[in-house]
Amino acid sequence: MDSGNNNDNLTAAYAEGTAIIRVEGRGSFKISPPLKQFIHKVIDEKSAKKVLIEMSQCTGMDSTFMGLIAGIACYLKNRPEVTFELINLSERNKKLLVTLGVDRVVNYSMSATDEQNALIKRLSASARSVEMEQGNKLEAAKTTLEAHTTLVNINPDNLIKFKSVLEYLQNDVRKLTR
Repeated sequence: MDSGNNNDNLTAAYAEGTAIIRVEGRGSFKISPPLKQFIHKVIDEKSAKKVLIEMSQCTGMDSTFMGLIAGIACYLKNRPEVTFELINLSERNKKLLVTLGVDRVVNYSMSATDEQNALIKRLSASARSVEMEQGNKLEAAKTTLEAHTTLVNINPDNLIKFKSVLEYLQNDVRKLTR
């Protein structure tokens, strides 16, 4: 798989306690930091009760994106009043979740309910592109490290896959904090 490219994009809308986030292109390391920022903002500052990630335009996912999604799902386990779900997931993307064990912690569905489709339709007119607040290399490195640490925490078999990545990211974060 190639790394993130200019076609990877997030659009999002928020209204009435609901956030709809559409992934366009790949769910990648490039869009993971702004996704994390947006979700924490709507949950922590706006008290969102429902966060839906609409995946019909998502062509694939990398480990950073999947680890971030898993981390958010784990964070929200302590907030049962908040619904977090991936919807309109392709078979290919479902297999990617299963490969790393992310399916064990993330709620997802292959299609959207009528209620979810109505929300998407209603909020799509106000959807805006989600960009990272002031490009911060340290924040991006920390997000990537947290994502891969989460993947190992939810499935210890992932340690073999990501041991060298974790070591590299830990060194990167150390260098950037000096």
